[in-house]
Amino acid sequence: MNNKMKATFASLFMSTLFFIFGYVILYLLFDFFNPPITDEGHRYMPIGNVLYSGIITFFTSILFFILIRKYLKRKS
Repeated sequence: MNNKMKATFASLFMSTLFFIFGYVILYLLFDFFNPPITDEGHRYMPIGNVLYSGIITFFTSILFFILIRKYLKRKS
C-alpha cells in the first residue's frame, strides 16, 4: 500500500470517528439548550436537534477529512 492510500484511509478513519463523537456531543448540546419538553411538561422526540447535529457534523467531518488528508500527504 502506498503512502497516498494510507493517508486516505487514515483520514477517513479519523473523520469517521470525529463524525460519531461529534454527532453525539452536538446532539447533547442542542438537547441541553433546546430541551424537548412542551409547555405542559411532556417530552417529545427532538427530531430538529437530531437533524441539526447531523447536518453540522456531516459538513465539519468533510472539512476535517480534507484537512487531515492534506496534512498527512504533506508530512509523508
